[in-house]
Amino acid sequence: RFPAGQTYIIQLSGTQVASGLGEYLAPPLRKAFDRAGLTYHGGPGAAFAATIRTSSDVGKWYGSGDGRRWLYTRQIEIGLTPANEDAEPPRGSPAFAATARLITPDADRVDELNCLVALAVREITLRYRARGRIAVDGASCAR
Repeated sequence: RFPAGQTYIIQLSGTQVASGLGEYLAPPLRKAFDRAGLTYHGGPGAAFAATIRTSSDVGKWYGSGDGRRWLYTRQIEIGLTPANEDAEPPRGSPAFAATARLITPDADRVDELNCLVALAVREITLRYRARGRIAVDGASCAR
């Protein structure tokens, strides 16, 4: 059962913070978890740690003839882990995570990123369990 009413922190990697990516990742993550009933707690003492990992491939050709297009596969993984466990690699990984995947012509669209985050969090709330991973088709986030 999803831990609505509990507190959480957002655990970003050093690379996410240093690159400024955290400024794009944290707001939609907070918004989605707030809607799901978790309460953001910015310091020690939170019950859960939320993580977010993004990836995009270098793209490839899809289709043929006039319909041929260069598309990218973009993935967003949202994890939710009890705060007393290590959820960041290389030492740990999220206890429960949802990965939303989208094939898109532009791997840098912020609106698609925000949608994928919301979609993954929605699936976490609906299908939560203490351990595991789920995959989500992010096609509904295509713009």
